[in-house]
Amino acid sequence: LEMAIENLQKNEGITSHKSSLLNSHLQWLLDNYETAEGVSLPRSSLYNHYLRHCQEHKLDPVNAASFGKLIRSVFMGLRTRRLGTRGNSKYHYYGIRLKPESPLNRLQEDTQYMAMRQQPIHQKQRYRPAQKMDGMAESGSNSNPHTTPEQSVAAQSQHHQQFIDVTHVFPEFPAPDLGNVLLQEGVTMNDVKTLQLLYRRHCEVTLDVVMNLQFHYIEKLWQSFWSPKTPSSDGSAALPSSEEEHEGTLPKDKLITLCKYEPILKWMRSCDHILYQALVEILIPDVLRPVPSTLTQAIRNFAKSLEGWLMNAMSEFPPQVVQTKVGVVSAFAQTLRRYTSLNHLAQAARAVLQNTSQINQMLSDLNRVDFANVQEQASWVCQCEEGMVQKLEQDFKLTLQQQSSLDQWASWLDNVVTQVLKHHEGSPSFPKAARQFLLKWSFYSSMVIRDLTLRSAASFGSFHLIRLLYDEYMFYLVEHRVAQATGETPIAVMGEFGDLSSLSPTLLDKDDISDMGSEVDTDSRSVGEPLVKRERSDPGHSLQEI
Repeated sequence: LEMAIENLQKNEGITSHKSSLLNSHLQWLLDNYETAEGVSLPRSSLYNHYLRHCQEHKLDPVNAASFGKLIRSVFMGLRTRRLGTRGNSKYHYYGIRLKPESPLNRLQEDTQYMAMRQQPIHQKQRYRPAQKMDGMAESGSNSNPHTTPEQSVAAQSQHHQQFIDVTHVFPEFPAPDLGNVLLQEGVTMNDVKTLQLLYRRHCEVTLDVVMNLQFHYIEKLWQSFWSPKTPSSDGSAALPSSEEEHEGTLPKDKLITLCKYEPILKWMRSCDHILYQALVEILIPDVLRPVPSTLTQAIRNFAKSLEGWLMNAMSEFPPQVVQTKVGVVSAFAQTLRRYTSLNHLAQAARAVLQNTSQINQMLSDLNRVDFANVQEQASWVCQCEEGMVQKLEQDFKLTLQQQSSLDQWASWLDNVVTQVLKHHEGSPSFPKAARQFLLKWSFYSSMVIRDLTLRSAASFGSFHLIRLLYDEYMFYLVEHRVAQATGETPIAVMGEFGDLSSLSPTLLDKDDISDMGSEVDTDSRSVGEPLVKRERSDPGHSLQEI
């Protein structure tokens, strides 16, 4: 800060009196912004933040040119770029971003500005969606004052992209294994190679669009790939293709024929697992990190639309092909819903875990719980080691007494999973043991909540919230451990349960299959529906009541 003021005095001739006035402006910049390689901020947005700061603190702002000198005096080597589509470009400061903890993150960005993707310079931008779509070409971007969450996120993408992982590396796809399958109906190996190339590019475009937080383009992307000759029903402009896509084309009838081959369908499913797992890791890189509510809601709305978009795009494909594709996208959508709910729970729980009086009340109520009775009832069902249960009880109370942060609780939960499953590592029984642990954890925690309820514990609401969070986070941890143990992606692990006939032997043993078969027989409503989609409580709905 002193160096910046000294430079301004030397280069701009600013007096000592003025430099003292600028001290608060410079401190504000340091408090709210930081250097970051490969990202940029609109120059006008940054200046608007500054004007708001001056207005709130009754300070006299400097003009835009002087403000630019202030910024460059604090962030040395800052560059300026002109970014945006032709006719709608704006100047950006390149190499600077808002700090994650800055209160400016809660401010609304200029809703008329469609921000460019905040991407590292070494990444190749393969695709840029058209600026005028969805009937907006004539009416302009501000014709509809009632914007949807998705449009709001698009307008705030520069602000929101610091919450997603824009540096994610997209893994390579495996090659299809045709085995002894004979290609018929005029299909050649060149057609298979063309499909490989086109599908990879299609997935890369999908990833780029999601990384831009432009979720509403996905519907048209899928329409353009699966039904390329179908005109848009609303008269909107079609998505522009990348220049590379003209190198190879595949007629729709041949695409349908290729998808009928089981090895091709299996290969495509594997590619989808990789794609959707990458999208999850981009959109929600840390399930516990605070995320703006507008971004969370847009992700949930995006998840809600996915299955319908894909089924509409593939309406002319055989049912088996559609079922396979939709099964994976259903697992993807469910994962997005679960992770955003988990994130929502985490933010609500932070307030409880930071409240000393609430923690003390929880500890007092927990010490009144008859854990011996809980163990006696639960042991008949769960058959857990009494020593392990007692250790978890003591560790839980100690962690609560220490008023641990959410991150410390997350670390404790992770250690619990490691401790319980370490005897099954490297064993085919690992997935089953992991699922059994989830059931037992849920049963024990429900017994404790039951005891608190019967005692009318004052901290029942806090415990209920914490229980919801820890159950969901345990599910998240176990899901990833099973994926790691089986060499699959978490999306693949969840998607495996969409079709009982295609379950991997590494995920289920014979007892599991017979148990599940009887369950399906007794519950006709779930036939053909992925198990991952069966009714689960959405913890986000009850937070307000708690």
